[in-house]
Amino acid sequence: MEARPTVSVVRRLAGVVVTVGLWLTFTSCQQDAGDPQKVAQSQVVAADTSGATKSPGVSANVRSFTLRWRAGEVFHYRIEQVSEGGPDTARTYSSSTHWYTRTVRAVRSDGSFETVVRFDSIAVTGSVKNTRAGVTLMEQSYRSADTSEANRKRFPQFASIIGEDVVVYMSTNGRVEQVGDVTPIVKKISALAGQPLSPQMTEQLTAQVKTGVYAAFMLQEFVPYPEQGLDSNASWVNEQVSPLSEIFTVATKASYALGDVYEVRGQRIGVIAATVAGAVKLRPLPPGAPMSIAVTASSITGSSKSVIDVDRGITLAKRNAISMSMTALVRAPGGQRQELSQSQSSITTIELLR
Repeated sequence: MEARPTVSVVRRLAGVVVTVGLWLTFTSCQQDAGDPQKVAQSQVVAADTSGATKSPGVSANVRSFTLRWRAGEVFHYRIEQVSEGGPDTARTYSSSTHWYTRTVRAVRSDGSFETVVRFDSIAVTGSVKNTRAGVTLMEQSYRSADTSEANRKRFPQFASIIGEDVVVYMSTNGRVEQVGDVTPIVKKISALAGQPLSPQMTEQLTAQVKTGVYAAFMLQEFVPYPEQGLDSNASWVNEQVSPLSEIFTVATKASYALGDVYEVRGQRIGVIAATVAGAVKLRPLPPGAPMSIAVTASSITGSSKSVIDVDRGITLAKRNAISMSMTALVRAPGGQRQELSQSQSSITTIELLR
């Protein structure tokens, strides 16, 4: 977690949120924001389903999901993640909570949305332990409430995004179409880290902030909508291959099913359950690579539960739990062999706040 004056600081920020969660895929502009107090009072949240009338998803006549935000709406979310991973000699533990506000600034002519996302608060703790020896190798924490210059310089990857309004364009299926200008954030990271950035480093850091932070958070918020609609059992499947590193990818298959649908103040709130399974795959090594690598064993398993407004596509709550393990055999040109094992688990909880 300790910041170093390079573009890698954002990779660690993205890792706090995404980790294996990406594989599952399971502020405001005042003149357009409407009345936040009115929105807060009328907003249905997951807890409102308690005691509400419900019916099975298969009889709810839900055929598809479409995001239907309205201009001026304001949504406040909290995302919590607990994860651990790595070898026994240096196992990493992290816990983070991010609060952010999304304002729907406009509904565009094609139905997509111009939104403004602002991170309001961040709290992160992390440690690295040698579990074999029972020794803590490193332990650190960050809270955005501590606005001291020393804290900001120590964690520029977090401090630089607090309070910044960033435009994010979203499609009607909950996908990120484009992330707007993040130049102020990049400049703050560079200044707090005390390192001028070359044009190439600036370009890399800009891309990492857009994809590793803002796009990643938006991806976590939504259940992947079915491209062909729900089947007769109110279920669907999502398969994808995602990059894990320069040499590995992950292939996953997630199966979703709409369960109970609740009637809450004239809105239909559905519960979606999902399971995921997958494996780690090796990408082709570049010509002349100094070693060969083979994945000898791998496993990805997980589950998810989401609560959404089935008519408007808005996520009220979501919980993902996923675990990964992998063993790889590395062979050097001289014939040396080394077996490497890695495991990681993550639980991510998202909640829409009133």
